Amino acid sequence: MVKHVGEAAELVKVIDFEPLITETDGFEMGALNCILENGDVLTLYNVPLDITKAIAKLSRYDEAEIGGGDPRDSIYEILIMVQPRLSEFRDFIHIVVIDGFNRSMGTYSASVYMSVDGINIKRTMIPSHAIFLALLFGKPVYVTEEVVRISKELEAEEGEEEEDFMDYEEDEEEEEEF
Repeated sequence: MVKHVGEAAELVKVIDFEPLITETDGFEMGALNCILENGDVLTLYNVPLDITKAIAKLSRYDEAEIGGGDPRDSIYEILIMVQPRLSEFRDFIHIVVIDGFNRSMGTYSASVYMSVDGINIKRTMIPSHAIFLALLFGKPVYVTEEVVRISKELEAEEGEEEEDFMDYEEDEEEEEEF
């Protein structure tokens, strides 16, 4: 457990990433499991496919494992290719913290902490994009305990909704039998 300088939040380090690509009705969508040092998993859903593939490449997944059939490169593949030449940018970034959840939008947010010309800057980003930057430049990624708690609550709510839906389907089937 780490406390970030200037922040009151307790942080849990992300020790690994598991990029996932799912297909529903012919439409591919990405997700990203963030494996935490305390054994928890934070899953980011609706991750753009190109960023999911880029994170998979940076995490050393084989291309066959990540799927997807588009042979064109995205900006992410180009950044991976020129990564060694981006050393100055690497020095700007210090840490990424997944630290927010917007309930009305159903989205997480991440803060990227950096220093440019002696000025400390905190930028709020889409978590998958911030994770890409952290992996590209070998920087640590953390999640606040609060976000871990919210994630668990959301999973429990989703499980309850799924049970309610299954109960509804069973009731419908019973009505059809009469």
